[in-house]
Parts: sequence; C-alpha cells; structure tokens
Amino acid sequence: MGKTTSVVDLLKRINRVLHDDRQQDEVLPASKEVAGQYLFLFGMAAKPSTLENLIDGDSQRANIWIQLKSWDASAVEKVLTRVDAYMHSHPPSGLTVQPAGIAYFNRVWNDEVLKDMVKTFVAALVVVLVILAISFRSIGWGLIAFVPLLFTIALIYGAVGFIGKDFDMPISVLSTLSLGMAVDFAIHFIRRYRQRLSETGDSAQALIWTVARPGKGILRNAILFSLAFAVMVASSLTPYITVGVFIMAMMMLSAVFTLIYLPALITLFAPRTARLRPGS
Repeated sequence: MGKTTSVVDLLKRINRVLHDDRQQDEVLPASKEVAGQYLFLFGMAAKPSTLENLIDGDSQRANIWIQLKSWDASAVEKVLTRVDAYMHSHPPSGLTVQPAGIAYFNRVWNDEVLKDMVKTFVAALVVVLVILAISFRSIGWGLIAFVPLLFTIALIYGAVGFIGKDFDMPISVLSTLSLGMAVDFAIHFIRRYRQRLSETGDSAQALIWTVARPGKGILRNAILFSLAFAVMVASSLTPYITVGVFIMAMMMLSAVFTLIYLPALITLFAPRTARLRPGS
C-alpha cells in the first residue's frame, strides 16, 4: 500500500497554510464550524471537482483514497481479495469500496481482454491451418506449412514469458497480426517447390533449387523487412520498441525456420510429398 488521501489531509493542509505554513499547525481545526469555513473557502478558491472527489454535496459522506505502490494487476488482486474477506467477516455500516485507477484497469484487462485475446489467437491458429489445407488442397501440405509458424510463435512468446515481459496491448495486438506475416514465407517456399517438382519430377533436385533460389529471396526479404522496423528500437516510447523488436524477431525466425524445417519435413516425408503435384 502507498499513501491515503481524504478530506482530513485537506483540512490539515489548509490549517497549516493559514498559520504562516508552520509545520506544527498541520493539524485538524479546533471545531466543526472552523472546518466548515475552511472547506467553504477552499471550494471558492479551487476547482469544484477537487472537493467533490473528497466529500459529497451535503458533507455527509467522505471518500478515502487508498493508493497502491504498483500498477501490477496481481497487486490489486491481492488487495481486493483481502478487502472482500475483511468486509465479509466484518460487515461495515455505510461503507463501500470502489476500485479504480491504472492497477484496477490492468486487472480488468487481464481478466477480460486478455482471455478473449488468447481465445481469438487460438481460433486464428486453427483458421490459418484450415486455410493452408484448402490453399494447398492437402491436409499434409497444410500441416507442413504450419510447422514454421508454430515454432516461431512458441519461441517468441516463450521468450516473452521467460524474461517476464507483460502481455500488454502491443503484444496482444501483434499476436494475431503476426500469424499472417509468419506464414507467408512457408507458403511461398512450398509453392515454388511444388512448381519446380512438377517441372523436374525429382524431389531432391527441386528441394535444392528451392532453398538455393527462392530461399535467398525469402531471407533477403526478412532482413530488409527487419531493418525497416529496426528504427523503432531507437524510439523513446516503450510500445514502439516492443513493436519493432517483436516484428524483427517474427520475420527473421519465420524465415530461418522456413529454410530449416520445411526442407527437413519435405525430405522426411519425401515418398508422400513427391507424388503431390500442384492442384492435387
């Protein structure tokens, strides 16, 4: 817990200021009448909202602000759990607790937005797999093209969790955006391989050609794309840095995994993939 703020603090401060700002006079006024005059004077000199946030219009109810030292959602979760337990065992009379602020927003984000984002992300993975299978007219080719994407996603988000990076707005938005970016290289690689295979009929030769020719283009494209986003790392804003690093890692890893895992998978399943032709 951090500091607390209420109308009591305001009255103490007014009393001190009206007594030549002496520290020993930072105490409550001697009577309710003087306190009422202080609040009336303050209401005329300050913004009305300042006083309205501390007491109601009839001066019958007061707010006590309790601030946390952290914006962490887990911190406010612990506080609310203890408050609920205390209020359940000691029912208050006329007392209500209303959470607010950035920490509470982060808790709502974790409970509502984050859960929906994870569900959407998983659903998007399934949709991408189905689209790949329809595009290649083969479940096997769809699964093969899906492997580099799966490894890229697992490695990046595993690293995000390992270093303790919060799953904030940029990370959550990029989660679904990254799916289309990471799978492009695999689609290009497989289509060029199948095109070459239909021309030569030799799986090994077609695979070597695909890695040597289109593979260079895939790698160059990933490097150029990453360099374009590298400028965001020099930004002073953390969200920009997050976006830049995330997209750079996504492009480079998806390109490298495409050039490493796809040839391995195609070689491993060569007897089956060699019989597949474009349009099959």
